Amino acid sequence: MASTTIATIVLLAVIQAAMCNKNCSRVCYPSEFFPELKGNLTKIVWAHAVNSMAELEKALSSGDVMMLEADVVMGKLNNTTNSTEIPIMAHPPATESDLSLEEFLNISNKNGSKGIKLDFKSNEAFESSKSILTKLRPALKYPVFLNADILAGPVNANTTAPLNAKDFLKGANDTIPEAVLSVGWTTRYGKEFNITEGRYTTEQLKKMVDTLKENRVTQPVTYPVRAGLAANDIDGINALLKNTTFANATLTIWSSEGDSVDAAQLSKLIREVGVDKVYVDVPKDLRSKLNLSGASAMTSAVMMNLGASLALLVLSRML
Repeated sequence: MASTTIATIVLLAVIQAAMCNKNCSRVCYPSEFFPELKGNLTKIVWAHAVNSMAELEKALSSGDVMMLEADVVMGKLNNTTNSTEIPIMAHPPATESDLSLEEFLNISNKNGSKGIKLDFKSNEAFESSKSILTKLRPALKYPVFLNADILAGPVNANTTAPLNAKDFLKGANDTIPEAVLSVGWTTRYGKEFNITEGRYTTEQLKKMVDTLKENRVTQPVTYPVRAGLAANDIDGINALLKNTTFANATLTIWSSEGDSVDAAQLSKLIREVGVDKVYVDVPKDLRSKLNLSGASAMTSAVMMNLGASLALLVLSRML
């Protein structure tokens, strides 16, 4: 009888955890926060470079936008006389903005209907942001991605230094352990460099997995990969996800305007990985060329309901 009671308590706890709502103190996945997606992460609508008050207000007022992507650098607020550098929302080489990180988070918290992806552009920007993130963490009741390029990548991408991997991974876990880690590679590709060919090498992909293992990462991970590069090596990207067995791994496929991208190959990659494991953050013209018909998704809601049903079935047979 005692064993039955213990089993009942455990099963009920599992069911309760599976049905946990948005306000739980745990990872808030976009697939759960936006149930209308039905697990299809490719349907998420992103707002890019939300680095000013005007862009933030525009994105928050949009009924379509679900996730806000914004860049964090060290700089000065241009609407004050204070010359002290603080974490602001801007993309290099800009070092001035009318929106600080703290203001961005406070306004996003008050709205509460969108997820956010913070792209840290330097070690200093991240280190200076940790106290702000810690202070405002209790109010982050929506999906939060912490993004940084932590390794050098294609094609001989040594013009921009990656962030310190160890410091970023530890800092992210200490600051917001329920955030999704978005960790990628620096890239040198596209019309800016007149480079139209390249791929993530086996060594680069392996180094990422090894780096996360060495730093004992347990947070869910999404790998931001550049569309034109990822589409050139479907097997390599599939292996990256397969080898990441210690975390709930997904892809975030991104692209800059004018990148050379094989849309057919990119579509194939997304279909093979599954639309429940791929965020697609690309320009509209590339998005319109993707063919994702036939792609499948095992939604988190379906998985949770299945788990709860199985638990109830086992429980009924034990009682």
